[in-house]
Amino acid sequence: MEKITYTQIDIILTGRKIQSVIRENGCRVRELQEILRLSCPQPIYRWINGKVLPSVDNLYMMHRVFGVHMEDMLVAKDVERKD
Repeated sequence: MEKITYTQIDIILTGRKIQSVIRENGCRVRELQEILRLSCPQPIYRWINGKVLPSVDNLYMMHRVFGVHMEDMLVAKDVERKD
């Protein structure tokens, strides 16, 4: 069998990257919560802490707010797999 390299999202490094984007743009979590129309800030803290990934909708809104491409907020890790 041939080894195939595919990409997964590194959830922890992605969280750190999102936190960096938020900070670099001088935004606070509460401000982002309001912009994204979230009922509480917990989802943002979960993203930052590498617990979950933001939805595509939220990634797109952050792209529009911060001027950062969605792909640039995601950190990939390559994984080798046998198929």
